[in-house]
Amino acid sequence: MAAPLVSVVIVNYNGAAVLKECLKSLALCQYESFHILVVDNASTDNSVQMLRAEFPQVTVIQSKENLGFAGGNNIGIAEALRARAEFVFVLNNDTLVDPNCLKALVTRALSDESIGAVSPRILFAEPRDRIWAAGGSYSLWLGTARHAGLRANADTPRWNQPRPVSFATGCAVLFRAKALREVGTFDESLFMYNEDADLSYRLRRAGWKIYYEPKAVVWHREAWTTSRTIGREWGLRLCIRNILRVHDKHARWYHKLSFYPYFIWRWLILATGNALAHGRLDIARGIFRGIGAYLQGEEGRPT
Repeated sequence: MAAPLVSVVIVNYNGAAVLKECLKSLALCQYESFHILVVDNASTDNSVQMLRAEFPQVTVIQSKENLGFAGGNNIGIAEALRARAEFVFVLNNDTLVDPNCLKALVTRALSDESIGAVSPRILFAEPRDRIWAAGGSYSLWLGTARHAGLRANADTPRWNQPRPVSFATGCAVLFRAKALREVGTFDESLFMYNEDADLSYRLRRAGWKIYYEPKAVVWHREAWTTSRTIGREWGLRLCIRNILRVHDKHARWYHKLSFYPYFIWRWLILATGNALAHGRLDIARGIFRGIGAYLQGEEGRPT
């Protein structure tokens, strides 16, 4: 039986250098049925020229504007669904993929038809033996997505067992096309950050399982895009705004009884206090501007 078709969707914004390395790693994949779609979010570097010259087999979709992580991925996902792909592998451009990754992800998905998404074992690019995410969790009681196994040794037995999880980071996640057709894709009003928590919650609410598969390995250059293209303050502003927006979107009144005390402690006391103590006014500004953007009802890309 032929292997199910996988569409790999990568959103790129001024990331030619890391994108090239990501595509080189995908070229070594030991899975026989996949194609790659790169959605370029109006880059001003040489990303598109590099793609056309060095990776002619890759489908390039150029957006006339920066649609963010959510909007850019949705363009690629829509194309993948039109191509009748059975699975969609959403992948950051600042990642490297193990040759066995796709095969392991698909094998896990095929083991149970109720699995709507599979999350690989994601390691830091440096140091390469430390975990960035071994699956994760999201709960409306706290409203914050958490990475399991963060900074633990990659060989830790606890994080080398497949298991169901409640959150799959958008850094690298295999979606079943049928699940996306049912629940929809990323919420474009979020632009970027926390759209993965929102989609994870919608999948689980609809009865789909999310699974962690440690045999599938990805290495991630953490915060490469944030630090080089948008800045820490702007990124944190979006993150805080969207934590509040996603919670507001799904929570019942009783979730707020634990969410708001936790949010105040985690962000207004702990994070802001630590930022001020270390002279990081950009972080403090990002937190308060995110809260302000939420209170103003801001959606999409910040103006």
